[in-house]
Amino acid sequence: MTCTNCGREGPEGRFCTWCGTRQGTDATLARRRFAAAPNESLVSPSLLTTFFPHLGERGVNEFRWALGAGLLVLLGLYVLGLITAAFIVAAILVPLVYLLYLYEARVYRDAPVPVTLGTMGGGFVVGIVATIVLDAMLGSRATGAGRVSSGVDFGVLILAAVAVPIIKEVVKPLPALLLRNRPMFGQSVDGLVFGIAAGLGFAAAETIIHFAAVITGLPAQTEPGLWFLPLATVAVLMPILHGTATGLITAALWRGKASARRLAGPPIAMAIGGHIAFAVGSQVVDSTGSSPVIAIIWQAIVVGAMLIAVRLLLDQLLRDEATAFSLSLTSCSNCGSEITAAGFCTVCGVALAATPHGGGPGPEVASSATGAAR
Repeated sequence: MTCTNCGREGPEGRFCTWCGTRQGTDATLARRRFAAAPNESLVSPSLLTTFFPHLGERGVNEFRWALGAGLLVLLGLYVLGLITAAFIVAAILVPLVYLLYLYEARVYRDAPVPVTLGTMGGGFVVGIVATIVLDAMLGSRATGAGRVSSGVDFGVLILAAVAVPIIKEVVKPLPALLLRNRPMFGQSVDGLVFGIAAGLGFAAAETIIHFAAVITGLPAQTEPGLWFLPLATVAVLMPILHGTATGLITAALWRGKASARRLAGPPIAMAIGGHIAFAVGSQVVDSTGSSPVIAIIWQAIVVGAMLIAVRLLLDQLLRDEATAFSLSLTSCSNCGSEITAAGFCTVCGVALAATPHGGGPGPEVASSATGAAR
């Protein structure tokens, strides 16, 4: 088969194994589909397929139920007035679900302990150190999410809402980047996943430190009051912010040389800019005495944009790297088909690097199409 988009020869199928384009459709329309989940739009702010790119449709549904159950537990604790327990659950909910994902998709290959400790555990340690140091620099005027209490001078506002996010985005990716040179983790999707894990570990540490007074000071049961909005930020919005920002940076830096120079700048700028926008917008709402609901809406807009940025970057990286594979006999863990393919499944169109177990290739197929891949 000759692809109608890239013109390369490959195995017969509905999708080109080199570029992922569905045959018989306009290439522009095909590029609007997300390579890690071809049934979804590229610009959809979908949390699950962005944070968990190695899951097939069935796996996404399972984790949707798991995350939904965790949020229901959190809501139940809030309604019952168990605010201390609610903050503990909020701090660990998304990181715990992500640990389950690392196990389910075997993203860590055969090194579960080094990967887990080096990403989420490392992010947690970095989060503790960075949060304590940065809070000490800002003094008692600093509050959670990088915000500053009202009445401080403009210089402190710039420090807390601009300088602090930049510092955090410099240190957060460091644990994940330690795995960059391991041959088994050569794909950019690995860098994204490990960066998200490090960011989630950082978010959990930051939450625990910033809300330590609430966790240790409140009675076991208290009036729910206005705790719902802080819980929403801590449980959902803040982990997504840290995860997407760190994932953008690590995915952009994972590849070397020319590709890194070409792709790294915009994602890193988006990561830092999104974090600053999150912090500055929240501070403006606090300073003007506006409703906290406005802050939640603003934070949701920012993290939605960050999710789309991650999808755009990952889609480009998966398509670029797909051409480096050789044809091999393999089984697509998304649709279950036995195929001869390289970068994309010829049946469902998913990028094989973004499937459980890394989409490991089978025996290489010697053919003229294999030569074309090289």
